[in-house]
Amino acid sequence: MKKFGVLCVMSLLLLTACSDNDGGQEGGLAPTITFPVASARYRMELGSELEIVPRCEHVDERTTYEWSMDGTVIGVGASYTFHAKELGEFFIKVKVSNSYGTTVDELKITVIKVDQLTENESADGLFTLNDSVFAWKFPWTSMNIPQGRTVKVKAYMIENDLGGTYTWALDGELLEDVGVQTSDNVSCVLDADGLSLGSHRLTLTMKNDTCEVCQTFDVNVCPSEGTYRRAVTAESKSLVNKVYEYMPAPGHQVNGYTIVGDFIHGGASMEEACAKVLEHWQKMWSVSMGAQGGYVIAGFDHSVENSGDYDLVIKGNPFSYQSEPGIIWVSQDVNGDGLPNDPWYELAGSEYGTENSTMEYAITYYKPQSPQSHTAWKDCFGDTGIVPYMSLWNTHAYYWQDWVGGTEHTYFGTRLKDTHTYEGGYTMEPPFAWGYADNQGSDYFKKMDFDDINAMGYYKISNAKTWDGKDAHLAYIDFVKVQTAQTGYSPNLGDISTEVYGIYDYHIKK
Repeated sequence: MKKFGVLCVMSLLLLTACSDNDGGQEGGLAPTITFPVASARYRMELGSELEIVPRCEHVDERTTYEWSMDGTVIGVGASYTFHAKELGEFFIKVKVSNSYGTTVDELKITVIKVDQLTENESADGLFTLNDSVFAWKFPWTSMNIPQGRTVKVKAYMIENDLGGTYTWALDGELLEDVGVQTSDNVSCVLDADGLSLGSHRLTLTMKNDTCEVCQTFDVNVCPSEGTYRRAVTAESKSLVNKVYEYMPAPGHQVNGYTIVGDFIHGGASMEEACAKVLEHWQKMWSVSMGAQGGYVIAGFDHSVENSGDYDLVIKGNPFSYQSEPGIIWVSQDVNGDGLPNDPWYELAGSEYGTENSTMEYAITYYKPQSPQSHTAWKDCFGDTGIVPYMSLWNTHAYYWQDWVGGTEHTYFGTRLKDTHTYEGGYTMEPPFAWGYADNQGSDYFKKMDFDDINAMGYYKISNAKTWDGKDAHLAYIDFVKVQTAQTGYSPNLGDISTEVYGIYDYHIKK
């Protein structure tokens, strides 16, 4: 979110945005549309009627509404009542316009006979999401696990299981005999010490009265920690030498944002995007992670030792009045293939385990249906919101990376409580005490024995935690992931987005 001093004209624009904003229509944002049913899919009985009242933000008495079906306008109010006069599927568009723009969204209504209802539905006019299509999401479907470690596997964002049952099996045998199944049935824990070295197949099955769905996971049990440790050599560099993944969430500082110089061209591949990130860091230029969940994964040309003190240095651009904290994750190359396909460990910060931190969090973003529109999201708790379109900062048609593809994408990680305030046209984003990237905490300072004149963040591998909150006791790490940790935005500065200027091994001074 932060912008400053690189281009004088942008600084002047920022001051103007802060001082002139009187709070009307959230500082000049186009409307947002959220339907009572988050996926905008309704089912209703033939002969019934349904009043649809979307929640619209950034509207006032001058806002106009238009409802249409098959190109014909069928309503002009803030709500619309649909009369189910015939069977079939009906697609209705709603267009909401204010002084700053127009937003269009679409909903689907399926009209059925009462004898088509399942025993889990009622004839009150509003039924289950997505026409009762079962869905779930997973952060990974393959993993390398070293002996001596455990890993948790969990299904997220489950929809429409209709009271289904869940069973786990490993190599064709029920999991009760080889692992620990948690009480919620949609997650399990595998202990690599109870498994032989090599490949295993884990399967989760959901079964209800209408369907049976399976998800398989490839699990590779590797030798114990240290087998593939890479020693520091005379050629080893402090800065990471490779970026493996750059997956920023939607945000106005990605996909066309050029305040810090040229960035990623339209149609770029993941490989090209990663190369551009590393190029920026070699110049100590900023790279944004976008909104909540957006991340970058990078690795070193050697293993970084756990000294018990500061081991990693990550430069951001925080201020005491404007911090955008990012969760820091670390990983070891436990199978020696040089790729970050191994378990991740969160570096605990000051909010770890408190009410300000939500672990095992997931958020899905949906690509806008029309250009220059806000990006909608829905999280694992059913909460919804937007990443606002900010033409002041970025006029690209979509804040959606070309290499992501598709119309939706889900990010998994840890969420920190949004603490920003907006009042009188000014935004305040106070830092947390310590432990986060791009956060003006006690561990962000100038340190004379590191070869840089600017303040940076200093972090300890010894703070790494396992999935269940225990100390990981990692002897070293090979990969680092930095991930935006908050969901908020302000009308004048846009989405909260962690920025990174480089990731370094503190123990090497070159």
